[in-house]
Amino acid sequence: MNIGKAVLYKYPKADPTKDFIVQNEGDGSASYIAQWNIRAPIPTKEQLQAWWEESQKNPPYEPPDQVELLAQELSREKIARKQLEELNSMLAQELSDVKLTLLSLKGDNAS
Repeated sequence: MNIGKAVLYKYPKADPTKDFIVQNEGDGSASYIAQWNIRAPIPTKEQLQAWWEESQKNPPYEPPDQVELLAQELSREKIARKQLEELNSMLAQELSDVKLTLLSLKGDNAS
């Protein structure tokens, strides 16, 4: 169990450097809450274990990778640009057809 992550699961806005501090003596003993500045009772081992288990079932939301979001946006822009180029080409052809029609009509009226 990761005590810090368990506490952050229950108190997501807590600052682990100010609101609580988890320590480990490094001698093989378990980690413990050395300092508790949250306006709630210090959690029991059972509460911490329950929060930890729940956090593993419901991992916190992680925002999507910014590079992936930019790549998706670039892809959408490329598709939109391609569609606009095709539309522009089609409109240019239509305009050319209209111009030829007008010129032919004008030529018929000149006779």
